[in-house]
Amino acid sequence: MDELESLKGFYDRYPEEWAAWREIVDTVEETAREFGFREIDAPSVEPTDLFRVKSGDEIVEQTYSFEDKGGREVTLIPEQTPTRSRLVQQRKDLGTPIKWFDTSKRWRYEAVQKGRDREFFQTDIDIFGVESVEADAEIIACAATIYEKLGVADAVEFRLNDRQLLDALLKAMDVEGSKDVMRVIDKKEKLSREEFLDNLELEGVDRATAEEIDELTAISGEMESALVELSDKAPEGDAADDAIERMHDLYDVLSAYDVEDMCTFDLSIVRGMDYYTGLVFEAFSTEGDLRALFGGGRYDHLIEQFGSREVPAIGFAFGYSTTMHLLKKLGEWPDEALSTDAYVLTISDSVREIGLEYAKGLRSAGLTVETDLTGRSVGEQFGYADRINAEYTVVVGERDLNEGVVTVQNMDSGEEEQVPKNEVVENVLDRL
Repeated sequence: MDELESLKGFYDRYPEEWAAWREIVDTVEETAREFGFREIDAPSVEPTDLFRVKSGDEIVEQTYSFEDKGGREVTLIPEQTPTRSRLVQQRKDLGTPIKWFDTSKRWRYEAVQKGRDREFFQTDIDIFGVESVEADAEIIACAATIYEKLGVADAVEFRLNDRQLLDALLKAMDVEGSKDVMRVIDKKEKLSREEFLDNLELEGVDRATAEEIDELTAISGEMESALVELSDKAPEGDAADDAIERMHDLYDVLSAYDVEDMCTFDLSIVRGMDYYTGLVFEAFSTEGDLRALFGGGRYDHLIEQFGSREVPAIGFAFGYSTTMHLLKKLGEWPDEALSTDAYVLTISDSVREIGLEYAKGLRSAGLTVETDLTGRSVGEQFGYADRINAEYTVVVGERDLNEGVVTVQNMDSGEEEQVPKNEVVENVLDRL
């Protein structure tokens, strides 16, 4: 039989590689916990109809959807927002704000490309039940803090817009079918100016108005100055004025979090047409091609589609594959190596049980500890301790034990020290 390989877009990650991934996941989750988000656990498979509510029948073509043995149409989850909406609707007793996070695998059946896989990790971080700039700012601050901890904050930019603001501006210009026009605006970055204007005209926008939309959506940059420029150029209207004022308020809270320097305003950021309702944002790498890392925003009317409750919500889904490429490019990807605190080396079978007692004590103190499992020679055990990057080797031998000591060796420097046999655990802990 030929050797079997993993499917395209699915990845095998051996311990050394996964150790690096785990470090990044831990940083994201640690940050979420610091901001008061609580971890949930949800199914990996849901009824396909749950995703049809949000995305329609076309979702079946983009996902791993199939009929299970009970004849039910089910889907490996491509995202967790519908699941979270279901969870919120099921529990009417949940007090607000509801602040949840979860890291788990997701699946999408789509073309495999750099930073986009068919099986991928994602951490969703959301706030439900609160409609305020404070909630908006906390979500962005949490995302920004993750990149600060990863050491690449200077290479990440958050581009912010408000869908209500854009909608108010289009209505003030008497633009009909604003959703279709927004779809064109969402593609602006990929179009030439002429293509952009032509596409707007295809949606029924006259040339003069199309040029005005082009001028307005070109407004971007540092938030305060961009909003002042927008106030000067925008058509008059209470809705537009209110939305601009809300963005000013958001800037003030972001400044209190000290993350405003990572944020810019960009009226061309639109994102998902069918569910985002207010603030939308995308995180971009400023290194090279301005690749999008992930996005998020406010989706105040989505959850009511899954039940009777109207629940405002805002959140983002952290993208690991794209962030991995950025960290590797900047030399900030963690070392892909095993890490072991101590290896307990037993010189003979007669001291094996004593060695296991030391290992048990060290493990009880929270250390990562290995012992010999195969009856290796002393030299082979030292070689294995070196391969697993043990920081210290505890050498347990009959002669030393009879003299009341055990040898502890620093594997990096090679230095050895004999310590009292009853103080081995405390000695190793003091060294680490």
